[in-house]
Amino acid sequence: MGLLERMKALFGKRQKEPEKKEEQAPAAAQGTRMKKACKKCGKMFTYDTTWDFIPNYCKDCKKQFAQEKEEKQRAGAPRKIRRKCKECGNFFTFPNTIAHYPNYCPNCRKRHQAAMKEKYSGMGKKKN
Repeated sequence: MGLLERMKALFGKRQKEPEKKEEQAPAAAQGTRMKKACKKCGKMFTYDTTWDFIPNYCKDCKKQFAQEKEEKQRAGAPRKIRRKCKECGNFFTFPNTIAHYPNYCPNCRKRHQAAMKEKYSGMGKKKN
């Protein structure tokens, strides 16, 4: 019986070790939330360690940068601005004097508006 007990103890330990590794692996795969200070304003913000990059600025500062960039584009004499469409990837131009800078080319905007019109056109009609 002594040999049998030794074998049980030997194989019992090996079975317990992989269970511990399985418990630790999901915790590492999930990632943790880390805190970092914004380079511009110094406000603390969180980021996930599973991200491919570590941000340097908080969301508020990023929005402010985008707003300042758009204001710089609006300044000066009227001119054309060239952008890449988010949907189709083609470049399109528009004047810098309009109130809202578009992210989609005219063709994609028309296609999207037609799809929305078709989707919501039957909402107000009564069904018999």
